[in-house]
Amino acid sequence: MIIRREEIVDQGEDLTQIPFSELMLPLPYKCMFLITLGVWFWYVNLRTCYAYKIDTLQVLKLAGVEHAKLVRTSLNVCYKITLMNMINYTVYLAFVSNSIYFSWMEFLPLVAIVQTVAVLVWPFGPQSIERRRFVETVKRISVGNIDISLRNNDILLADTFTSYTKVLIDFLVYFTALLLGYATLPSPDIKRELTSDHLKVYNLDIVLSSYPSLIRLKQCLQEYEQSRRRNRQHLLNAIKYSTAFLPLLANILIRSQLAGLGVWYAAVLINSSYTFFWDIQNDWNFQMFMRFLSNKRELPLLRHKLVYTWHFYYLAILLDFQLRFIWVYRLIFPELLSRLDHSLLVTTLSSLYVTESGNFVLEVLEIFRRWVWVFLKVETEFLKLATEPELEMQNL
Repeated sequence: MIIRREEIVDQGEDLTQIPFSELMLPLPYKCMFLITLGVWFWYVNLRTCYAYKIDTLQVLKLAGVEHAKLVRTSLNVCYKITLMNMINYTVYLAFVSNSIYFSWMEFLPLVAIVQTVAVLVWPFGPQSIERRRFVETVKRISVGNIDISLRNNDILLADTFTSYTKVLIDFLVYFTALLLGYATLPSPDIKRELTSDHLKVYNLDIVLSSYPSLIRLKQCLQEYEQSRRRNRQHLLNAIKYSTAFLPLLANILIRSQLAGLGVWYAAVLINSSYTFFWDIQNDWNFQMFMRFLSNKRELPLLRHKLVYTWHFYYLAILLDFQLRFIWVYRLIFPELLSRLDHSLLVTTLSSLYVTESGNFVLEVLEIFRRWVWVFLKVETEFLKLATEPELEMQNL
């Protein structure tokens, strides 16, 4: 339940009664933190590709920009965003740690998020070319369109957006709560964390969370049509994104008391299996599945050309498998366990999908998984460009 500001009671209580995690990082600041984390992850992607001589500019088709300059300016953007958000967060901590609350504090996280987006899309300055490209890409993919000549550019951003689905919902929870006049930050009078109860009306939270997958589904179907329905890989990719709707549908059935958790487990099993296979076989071009399915022992487990050390690839595969199937821990730990009787790891795993802190852990892990995925996706596309001069014609 969410409490309106005008309904606040019990003025005598203090902040010591609020759980430490909710006090230190309430929902709006979780959104700010995860956006900042994603910006830093992208910089590390760029820096690592530059160190290993992977031409990200060629993959993204960024003309008129030097790779080294792109890395430097990206680092400056990270510093600027981090500094602004740290100042904002420090102001919040300074007030809340002294049991001071003002109504205008509710807008502090919104200011931080708007400033972050403004820095990323500001069309002037040393990164004007990349920022203009970023804005154009966002406009294009927001309606599910794709520019075939900038295919990697559009897919990388749209796929990253799917990993930020939960963050998007959290932000909408916060923003709509502001519009409705609800309290969004802990105060001496609010003892519960902001929840998505008001978005559960007509299952709006579930409907909105389908948006990123709908974007990729439409893009895949658009590519399939542009290939004159000859490239079935685009159709199979569209089916992959359509499996993302199965867990959402299962959640609606569970809320309506028309089904139990078994339906949800079946849905996420289908989605996790399909997406994991696609990551390995198509996004990263590894041959391990085809080697066993076709019984062709001459095929490598990975691929013939590798840029990084082989340890990294197997670690990435294990991480992708673990995080794609992280829902299994809900089966292993069906009940929330107490920290007094179990280790931190066990209690954290039991909280996944159950508590707000558990959902935050899921968000961090999904963004981390996407970060690792980007390393190998960019490398794969770079090797395609280096070894297949007619790649664009093949895509068409």
